[in-house]
Amino acid sequence: MNSRKRELITSFLRTFIPAVTHAHQYTTSHQLTVAAINNAYLRLIEAIGTDQSIAFMIIDDRIIMHDEPLEDTLFSNRFVRIFKNRGIQHIRILQNITEEEITALIEALTSRSPLPENLDYLPNVQLGTVSIGFKPRDGDGRLDTYGESASQFNTIQVNSFNLSSDIYHAVKHNENLPLMEIKNLVTDLIAAIRHESSVLLSFSPLRVLDEYTFTHSTNVSILNLAQAMALGIKGEELHEIGVAALLHDTGKLYVPEEVLNKPGKLTDTEWESIRQHPQKGAEYLLENPGIPPLAVVVAYEHHMQYDNSGYPQVSKDWRQNICSQMTAISDFFDAMRTKRIYRDDLETNIIADQMAKMSGTALNPILTRNFLVLIEQMIRGLRL
Repeated sequence: MNSRKRELITSFLRTFIPAVTHAHQYTTSHQLTVAAINNAYLRLIEAIGTDQSIAFMIIDDRIIMHDEPLEDTLFSNRFVRIFKNRGIQHIRILQNITEEEITALIEALTSRSPLPENLDYLPNVQLGTVSIGFKPRDGDGRLDTYGESASQFNTIQVNSFNLSSDIYHAVKHNENLPLMEIKNLVTDLIAAIRHESSVLLSFSPLRVLDEYTFTHSTNVSILNLAQAMALGIKGEELHEIGVAALLHDTGKLYVPEEVLNKPGKLTDTEWESIRQHPQKGAEYLLENPGIPPLAVVVAYEHHMQYDNSGYPQVSKDWRQNICSQMTAISDFFDAMRTKRIYRDDLETNIIADQMAKMSGTALNPILTRNFLVLIEQMIRGLRL
């Protein structure tokens, strides 16, 4: 990040904090607040410039941007406190942000009510958390200290979120995927797993309120890589398994967000749009040069289920790729341990029991048994 960019960001922070302060003391409609918000908005637009967005990551009470910490100042420290008090550790603001959205964001930050889970009224603001922590079973005690083993994942978390946004933009605009960045992230994940596999169960990349699909896909990639490495897979084959898992849910970006996040029962039409996402994802990946063929196969097969009773519908003698079956296992595990609008997250032992019951029908029995052994080993590693 060059010095000019730093100056523009610092200028935004200097104007954003007074805007929040005025809103807290008065209201967002007070003339002093309106003027302060307008000033902050103009500085923000200058800071974004020609970029697609601007992102602030809060790690260890510091603002991290482009993998670099910003200088500690009165304004940066206040910025950190404002968002951390709301449980927010990642803020991404898109280029098309409006002054009305900044006003609404400040209203939410200064309100006495909890921050709403649904931020559809802020389409150009993405808020999330960086969570390195394992939710233990009752009686297991807290497992909240990982020291340096966990801190090594901070950079990967930042890169994961930035990449997810780039993938989102590429799919939505029918552009080519950032293949080199995807491969680099998988390389980093492989190196991290080799360094300290036990911390991976607690690695929860950026649970962003409106970008579940690709934060989930990063988790699935981690779990697939761990499965593959436990089976002795290495080299280019291992790398392609990580890439395939990272891109397995690309087709969900063709499903309306209101359908993906609907708390109630889906209509037949909505359910059909869900069922079409594997084929749409595979078709999109086919059009991208350099994407491993395995990624196309996994995108298409990961919801078929072990007995071929899932979707897309295929003949009973269809032979699925083993990576698709690994992905189905990782997909189910991570989906169940993640809180969603329509249900709470589940304890690991409950998920394991469900997976054991699904073994042989929805899930490959041998891979499922190996996966559950792997998860138990990770848990024991966290307890040491």
